[in-house]
Amino acid sequence: MNEYQLGGGLNLMTVLGKTNAFTEFLKSRMVHALESEDPTELHYLLAQLDDYHSYMWRYYNKLAKDRPERMDPGV
Repeated sequence: MNEYQLGGGLNLMTVLGKTNAFTEFLKSRMVHALESEDPTELHYLLAQLDDYHSYMWRYYNKLAKDRPERMDPGV
């Protein structure tokens, strides 16, 4: 889990770094968790996914506020 850090700044470089680290984290842990049918490991991965999801919503809200001209209300 050293590769993926919780929280962090809301800027493009942090988001890209967090996304790349989370991708590698999932690739290294998800297959094992599913193949081993380990509910504890799967719960841990879901908690990390929830954190990443919350982080991306925070980033989205920041962009929506900082760049309202880019918002598409039809989406």
